[in-house]
Amino acid sequence: MTNILKIDTSLRSGISGTHPHGSLSRRLTELFIQQWRENDSSIDVKYRDLGQNPIPYIDEEWIISEFGYAESEEKAQQRLKLSDELIEEIQWADVIVLGVPMYNFGPPAHLKAYIDHLVRMNKTYSFDITQAQPYSGLIDDQKNLVLLSARGGHDFDSADAPFANHVEPAIKTAFNFIGIKKIHEIAIEHQETGGTLLENSILAAEEKTRTLVRNLQTKTTP
Repeated sequence: MTNILKIDTSLRSGISGTHPHGSLSRRLTELFIQQWRENDSSIDVKYRDLGQNPIPYIDEEWIISEFGYAESEEKAQQRLKLSDELIEEIQWADVIVLGVPMYNFGPPAHLKAYIDHLVRMNKTYSFDITQAQPYSGLIDDQKNLVLLSARGGHDFDSADAPFANHVEPAIKTAFNFIGIKKIHEIAIEHQETGGTLLENSILAAEEKTRTLVRNLQTKTTP
């Protein structure tokens, strides 16, 4: 059985093609799960909706607790409880499916907040000053992270793109840091353009998603 953690981050609550003003990234994450279930109904799926239920930002108390300076161990455990839960979800999952829209060239702020809760010394990464590369990820490097994104503009992956894409690079850097190396990317573009260009981009992304599911099932199913 494959454990899949599905995470949506779009502020749009509906799904494109089903609801008015629905989310394109949610459309792809939903398709991913549906496609997987068609061939493997035994999968276990956990779901976290950061768009509709954002987690709190880390703060001074969180930092103090994380680095061992809280007034008591009990207080530190209480402040880091949510972070521990989020890390446990990542550890549990074989496949992490992350739907993320591009907001002003980067990921949503609440996704950054989520990542800040994940990156923890001696929990998801280690630090050894005696090593040439002192940082080492502690999360199983056999996990797959699937980034399903949606962009209002287009051609962000081209070498001569007029504006930089900070979505996938930021996410990949953070997850690589904690040990996850197998990362797959699929994006819908042209949301602002609309029309045939958007329709073709959706169709292409959906076909890539179906193909990716088939490939991952072959590799993760005993």
